[in-house]
Amino acid sequence: MEVLCSRYVLLVRSLDFAAGLPFFSDVSLAASTIVAICAAITAVTALIGAVRSNRRKDRARRLKIGWQVGSEAERTGALMFNESKLAFEEVVLTVTCGLHGREARQDVGVLPSGQDYLWASGSVHESISSRPVGRPVEQAAGTSHDSRPHGVQVTFRNGRGFWFRDEAQVKRVRSLVIWAEKTRAVTLSQYFGRRSYFRRAYPVSVNVQPFERTEDLEAAFTKLAATGDAPRGHDIPDVVVGPHDWIGRVALEESVVEPPISAQRLRQISPVALDALSRDGRLYGIPYVFDTVAMIRNNALTGPGPMPATFAGAVAAGRDALRSNGIEDGVALALQVGAPDANGNAGDPYHLWPLFSSLGGSFFGYREPGHYGEDKFDDISLWRPSFVDAFVRLAELGRDGTLSPKLGRAEAVSLFLEGRAPFFVCSSRALSAIRARNLDVTVGPVPAAGELPARPLVSTYGFFIYQGAQSLPAARDLVSSYLSQPRAGLDLNRIQPLVPVQEEAMSTIAERDAVLSPYVDQCRDGLIMPSRPEMREAWQLLGRTEYQVLAGDGDPRALAEAAATAGWELLGTTRGVG
Repeated sequence: MEVLCSRYVLLVRSLDFAAGLPFFSDVSLAASTIVAICAAITAVTALIGAVRSNRRKDRARRLKIGWQVGSEAERTGALMFNESKLAFEEVVLTVTCGLHGREARQDVGVLPSGQDYLWASGSVHESISSRPVGRPVEQAAGTSHDSRPHGVQVTFRNGRGFWFRDEAQVKRVRSLVIWAEKTRAVTLSQYFGRRSYFRRAYPVSVNVQPFERTEDLEAAFTKLAATGDAPRGHDIPDVVVGPHDWIGRVALEESVVEPPISAQRLRQISPVALDALSRDGRLYGIPYVFDTVAMIRNNALTGPGPMPATFAGAVAAGRDALRSNGIEDGVALALQVGAPDANGNAGDPYHLWPLFSSLGGSFFGYREPGHYGEDKFDDISLWRPSFVDAFVRLAELGRDGTLSPKLGRAEAVSLFLEGRAPFFVCSSRALSAIRARNLDVTVGPVPAAGELPARPLVSTYGFFIYQGAQSLPAARDLVSSYLSQPRAGLDLNRIQPLVPVQEEAMSTIAERDAVLSPYVDQCRDGLIMPSRPEMREAWQLLGRTEYQVLAGDGDPRALAEAAATAGWELLGTTRGVG
């Protein structure tokens, strides 16, 4: 009986399944039809996209360019002709002079359909020779120079795309890669973001890739220049953001391309910033932001009023503020120094410099840069005595506890933000954190510790165009045209309160931002930080000496004498010795 029932159930299930077969067959057929339709739509969409892409590329090819040698001098030069039926926008013409190895660029703007544009040879070479920085380019007499090879390139907007054209190829540029230290990478990522004003005006995506520290970035860039290899997790950069004291090394390695910025654009940028990024008559990067050192006071601890006129006065006022506020674990004035690390770094000469210079110290006899960014050094007999005396007097600030040699950057910032340091000597990079805490502060120059003026060092961060950039034409346009504008400086300042390098933007910030204004003044009048190939070793030497003197690790006079001799020998090549 059970077997019979089982067979009956199986029979019924079989009949039910058979009855449902037409339904499942219809569903399967419908699904197959939908898949086929989707595939067809995808194929048609891809075909339409390919047709449009080919059409845009064909239109881009109709922009004809080349170096024309005319029968008359005024008809010789870089020539463009738009054979397409539509106008090209944001046209930028770049000419490479084969004889001088220099580039000039011209912002043309719109090139209407059926029109040509000639940038005459005389104007091209005048643009090169009239740059505010760099040795003048001597134009060869006659027309023989005009008939020599001149490279002609153009970038332009074609529809919603950004395109590059030279005499051999045409291609669309879709993206750029920028390397930067992590704090600057955050700012630049926001500035270049998908919904930013930049992306609305410039149809190229920018991938900003961060490095933990500037030292890590420099090491990666040095290795890239030597091997062509990027570190794991990073792509080959088009642009690298770094401080101007890299100039000596990148010039030696020939790892960057001179930006072909126009004289008009250069006149918008501070001469101090241009000098900082120039060497031997060449501009190696487009300035990005300034930085320098100033003294910040927490008014909640000290009360308002004039800033102290001397360093000793600031320390005394800071100690009074600690006592009156019952702060037992604070410091009168926070200034970062830093204990030695595994890489041989110690101290922080950059932040110490206003005090060191007021005591008579110098960067191994370094003077103001001469013409074309050439550094000058006094003979060691002229600067050694004051250099040594400055370190001897600094040792007193370590012995009496005014400066703690083990106080690093993170600790110094924390002391001030937590209200345990009435005064803080720091660069403008700390202002974002200070503003985030809504602290009531006053900013002024670092007062002198000695008889001489306390003169801070001024550093300039720049955009360096890597010579092996994958999208070199777009990188040149981004750096030379877009980022050199005053608007770029103001927009970047809104994201991170740093001193812009464009003269107009600097004046605007100085008027509207009382906290940043003293930094602007310091950047205009400070001493440009030297930029020698040996800078890394020189800074390490000064930093170790600073730490040892403040920590009492040996006789300060002997330590300073040894540092003076070592620094003079280190910079021997710079002075033309050896």
